[in-house]
Amino acid sequence: MKLMRRWLMGVAAMVGVATVASGARADETLWRSFHGRVVFTDIALAPESNFENAAMMTPALKRLERSTIDQTAGFWRIHVLAFLDRPSATRSLVLRATDVSNPKAPHKVRVFEVPVERGAKELRMDDFVVTTGMGFASGRSYELVFEAPPEDGAEASETAKAGKADVYAKGVITLR
Repeated sequence: MKLMRRWLMGVAAMVGVATVASGARADETLWRSFHGRVVFTDIALAPESNFENAAMMTPALKRLERSTIDQTAGFWRIHVLAFLDRPSATRSLVLRATDVSNPKAPHKVRVFEVPVERGAKELRMDDFVVTTGMGFASGRSYELVFEAPPEDGAEASETAKAGKADVYAKGVITLR
């Protein structure tokens, strides 16, 4: 009786490990498809739990991904999913928005501090709203870059000053 119980517990544990391992592989596949990129959409993204597995989320993200977002009532509502190049080493990242409409003269528009779970490889921002009052304008393209925060409360790290910010993910969106 005890031997059979141990055997059943062993089989159950192996099934559980196999399930977690296949889920981890699916998550890894999704991350590999998008790592280092920011996916923008104008439709709220369903949580991963709504998908049978993470591999099914890849085609859904590709269908929903947008390169332009339309203005609604004076603002732009953007749903953002950043696939970080590597796990976050901190509990917050800097989101730098730069107007890149004129590639020869990009200029910084706004900087945001964004909370993130330490060790996370994805950062989700539902209902990220930008307005003209924040410096954004219709018909302009913006590069959104997730970077490591400045070290020790400094205004900018030495690498950022040298134009070599510690970038986790980036993407470009055009506001209409």
